[in-house]
Order: sequence, then C-alpha cells, then structure tokens
Amino acid sequence: MKILFCRHGETQWNTEGKLQGHLDSGLTVKGESQARRLGEQLALHQPDLILSSDLGRAMATAKLANHSLNIPIESSSLLRERCFGELQGQDYRESQHLWEAYERRFVSNEVDINGAESATDVLSRVKQFLRGLSSTDVKTLVVIGHGEWLRVIQNLFAGEQAWSNRQLLPGNCDIIEFNLQSFQLDALT
Repeated sequence: MKILFCRHGETQWNTEGKLQGHLDSGLTVKGESQARRLGEQLALHQPDLILSSDLGRAMATAKLANHSLNIPIESSSLLRERCFGELQGQDYRESQHLWEAYERRFVSNEVDINGAESATDVLSRVKQFLRGLSSTDVKTLVVIGHGEWLRVIQNLFAGEQAWSNRQLLPGNCDIIEFNLQSFQLDALT
C-alpha cells in the first residue's frame, strides 16, 4: 500500500503564531487554495481513500482536496495533533515559560506543560493507526494530519526517538510518500 501523508492547509492560528494542538481554527483563504491544489496533486496518484484527523482543519482540507478526487473520506482521532495542554490557543507573546518548555520538546519524551501529551503517547497512537491499516484494502491511501504527528511517524520510519527533531516539520499541504510494504507492521508492538 502506498500512503501519501499530508499536513492540513494553513490556518488562521498558523498565521497568528498560536499553537493549536487539539484546538482548532479555520483554514485561511491561502489554506483553502493549498487544499484544492493538494487535491490536484493527489489525483496524479489515483488514491482510493482519504483518512483524515477528526480535527476541523484536517477535515476541511480533506473535503477541499476531495473536489479533485471524489473518493470516500473517513476520520480518526488517532490522527489528531499532539496535545500541548494549557499552551494550546496561546500565541508566542503569551506565557513565555510555557513556550520555553515547548521549545524543549525535542530534548526528552515529556514536555513540562500541564496537560501536554508525551511524544511516546503520540507514538502509541501512530502505531495503533498503522496496525489498523492491515485491514484497509486499498492500493493508495491519503492520510491528512498534523505537523507534530507527522514528525513522530517520520521518526518511527527513520528509527529515531519519537521526540527527535531530525525530521523536518512538513509544510502546509506537503505530501510525504511512503510504501507500507517496506515497513514491518509486526514490529509495532
């Protein structure tokens, strides 16, 4: 199975420097355009199914991209962005100590923010998602998710720690292609 991992389109909070996590803000006009262009790019791969995070920005991206595809869309909470607890919804000018803790998220698994999800908690969701793909009968799958979630899955594929920053954060509506046959699902214990 070929998987095309994609990040959602640009949101209002992306432009304002606010951290979203499990919270949401709407796509900007640019984000909507990115999503439509993403659909055109994905059409070249002839995908069979879109699996999207259940968060609004990812679902809006999936629906706009699907105008060029006209394929089924399913959602999953396993694809949600990493939760950053009390820092969510705040911009870089607020709560400096929380932003400093956020910037240290690449140093260790835990982040010193009340209610924040650890990198290995996200990795557990990633592994559960991948194990579930064994029952998905498609040739090409589109997965629309979020930056930190996508970084964790890239770390898994590269053999890095879940919290590593060696993998670049994908841009809005970037596509990361992966062939699931080359990955050992039985290694996901």
